[in-house]
Amino acid sequence: MPKRWQDQAAGLRQMVSPTHCRSISLCGGRGDSGTTTLVINLAAALSERQREVMIVDEFTGSQNVSSRLHLSHGFTLEHVLRHEATLADSLIETPQGFQLLSIAGKPQIIAHLNDAEQHWLAAEFEAITEYVDYLLLDTRPMGSNGIPSLSLAADDVLVVLSNRAESLTDAYATIKQLAQEYARRDFRVLVNRVESLGEAMALFDRLRSVCQQFLGASLGLKLVGYVPEDTKLNRATRLGKTVLEAFPDTEASMALRQLADVILRWIPPKVAHDSAGHFVHRLVESSRLLHERLHHG
Repeated sequence: MPKRWQDQAAGLRQMVSPTHCRSISLCGGRGDSGTTTLVINLAAALSERQREVMIVDEFTGSQNVSSRLHLSHGFTLEHVLRHEATLADSLIETPQGFQLLSIAGKPQIIAHLNDAEQHWLAAEFEAITEYVDYLLLDTRPMGSNGIPSLSLAADDVLVVLSNRAESLTDAYATIKQLAQEYARRDFRVLVNRVESLGEAMALFDRLRSVCQQFLGASLGLKLVGYVPEDTKLNRATRLGKTVLEAFPDTEASMALRQLADVILRWIPPKVAHDSAGHFVHRLVESSRLLHERLHHG
């Protein structure tokens, strides 16, 4: 669909049925969870359904979203904070139809933002997310170091689980920290890189059993689906493409489209976050904690 028609469709949706920009954190860990690959391909699947999608990437380096898609990095958050560019200038328009925003930056720079600078950054963020339907957050894993990720600010936390012992350990650690330190009670789980629905359900049952045993029976965990082990996913990544465009009929592509349809049916959150203020506040808070840890480490 030409971009002008996408823009017009987005505008009409806002006029006819204004919606809250739903933020979904995909949070993985060790054990080859494949979280970044899922973020990229889920963004593509939602874009296929004519939704405006933005990925917010907390990572740097050769394995982050822009590198996976062979895209030029352009302006960084640090350019924005030095007022050398706007936050809109740092947005990357991908060939797959979604936008990409990297919020990775040196913690010592972000940590020293004053209140006025935080409000300014929040206003910049508000401007670029005004017509976005879904924010997909490729977030740092929550861990024992006590440093929060943007999972704290998300409407939904989608824990990515694979069939590895360390993945189960990290998934439990993520849920424990968010439940005990930040009072989150509801989690969604996506099982990745398994052979069947039965294997996915068995892994989910193990995680749910451990969580309810040690964190309380009132904790809500829901399995939203699974993505099968598929060599075409890695092949598409090497090509700098999504599996949906490179291999549209493969099992992984069909599973990701089904997951996108499931997400579109999710009931809207009861309490909508102030997206801009909440994300910017968490970004600054996280950077301050990390800076303090590195400074005293």
